[in-house]
Amino acid sequence: MFTLELSVLLALSALLAIGTLVNAARVALPQVKALRQALDDCDDRHELRFTITEIVVSHNDGKVVPLRPRRAVSLPRPAPGRAAA
Repeated sequence: MFTLELSVLLALSALLAIGTLVNAARVALPQVKALRQALDDCDDRHELRFTITEIVVSHNDGKVVPLRPRRAVSLPRPAPGRAAA
């Protein structure tokens, strides 16, 4: 009885997985076709122009923020061990 229930569960899971893959492919394939068409319609070369207008550098650009000094970390001392009997 358990074998039959397990095999039905696995078969239904496989059908659900196959259905999900088919649905994803059905949605994705038209989008891939549109992307390939857009890529074919693009020019092979693009022109890019830019201009650097001004570069200003000064000695005091940054603000220095002093950090508070750290104190030494004090670790707890280990408890003295018991003497062997």
